[in-house]
Amino acid sequence: MKHIANRVAPRFFAPVKLSPGVEIELPLQTMTWIDAEDSAVFPRTLLVAGENAEVTFIDRYGSPPLGRSLSDAIVEIHAGQGSRVRYVALQEFGEGVTHLAVQRARVGKDAALKTLGVAFGASLARAEVEALLAEDGGSSEMLGVYFGDAEQHIDHRSIQDHVGSRTSSDLLYKGAMRDRSNAIYTGTVIIEKGAHSCNAYQTNRNILLSEHARAQSVPNLEILSNDPTRCGHAASVGPVSDDELFYLMSRGIPEKEAERLIVFGFFAEVLDRVDIAEIREGLEQAIEDEIARGDR
Repeated sequence: MKHIANRVAPRFFAPVKLSPGVEIELPLQTMTWIDAEDSAVFPRTLLVAGENAEVTFIDRYGSPPLGRSLSDAIVEIHAGQGSRVRYVALQEFGEGVTHLAVQRARVGKDAALKTLGVAFGASLARAEVEALLAEDGGSSEMLGVYFGDAEQHIDHRSIQDHVGSRTSSDLLYKGAMRDRSNAIYTGTVIIEKGAHSCNAYQTNRNILLSEHARAQSVPNLEILSNDPTRCGHAASVGPVSDDELFYLMSRGIPEKEAERLIVFGFFAEVLDRVDIAEIREGLEQAIEDEIARGDR
């Protein structure tokens, strides 16, 4: 499906509903493409997986460089009892685009949700992602990869909300920032009153590739129950390690190549957990291209 924007600000709705027990082997994909100046698109995705259903869904967003355009996306995911849902948002808009996205997921009993948010494009990108673990035994894995350059501003906000007991959530977002780009991550883990034996973790790490790049990380925990199994967070912001550079260069590796290896290794923790081969290989190439662009 290809969404082409005009000045009339169209809305696009991509609903997918799986009956109980249905398993779709190949990923379903949509493409939102903007190619007009001063335009806006409002794509909406509704993904409903019935009991014990399985599906992978990929939303792609792209455009050439534009003077000014807007994308305002809404994603709703309902993972029924025992279902297995994978969702990917792959944002590669050109310069000049503002991309705003809200993603909400409800995870049912013993269901498993895996999401991946990728932000390489747009001049300003903001994504709000929420997983509501509404019933006992549900799980959520949230992965994120972003790479900023020039004057890009990338903003991620997440909520891991545990309502059911014996639920688990794990978030891992990693980003590299170059030139005068700026990243902000704000995340909250909530263990609701009455939710018992929950397991939650939240990690955001940023690497700065220039002295003018910036990143802020604000993790939060809100524990209202008295017996979470594990609940914690970690965050870091910093430049490429001088010790790592020295180690590689002392073994005859040129500085630029040493930095490339360090940056690629920084993202490996996330890439190793992306189990869709097409997406993982595309991310590896995109990161290589971003690093090469900075070397020019």
